[in-house]
Amino acid sequence: MLERLKNSLALTVTEQRVILFLAVTFLIGGGIRLYQETVPPRQQIDYRAADSTFAALSEALNADTLGQQAPTAGQPLNLNTASKNELISLPGVGEVIAERIILFREDEGPFRSVEDLRKIKGISTRKLQQLKPLVTTR
Repeated sequence: MLERLKNSLALTVTEQRVILFLAVTFLIGGGIRLYQETVPPRQQIDYRAADSTFAALSEALNADTLGQQAPTAGQPLNLNTASKNELISLPGVGEVIAERIILFREDEGPFRSVEDLRKIKGISTRKLQQLKPLVTTR
């Protein structure tokens, strides 16, 4: 039957291949369209609530961070009452040194002078000179 069809249409091999290619392409296109119609669309996720929460938290964090500015020579930080976060705001004072300052204050009592900072491991003479205008003991 296939031979009779070939003979009646009188198609060359190239023409047969083109027709086969077009038929396969047409079938694949129809299959894709059918698939797209039967598969439900992707669920749209509304991120507006999460974005607004993130923005509010980020703004609050920035406000807290901006409030912890390093003390200036005009408003020195009291070593005997400063919190850990306030001590960390000093230049060259990280979390570890701030904890050491607080431990020294708890163990040895209040600082009598700014020079007492030299007794704390991690505070060099150079760092002490840098901190002197920024801290006080009164």
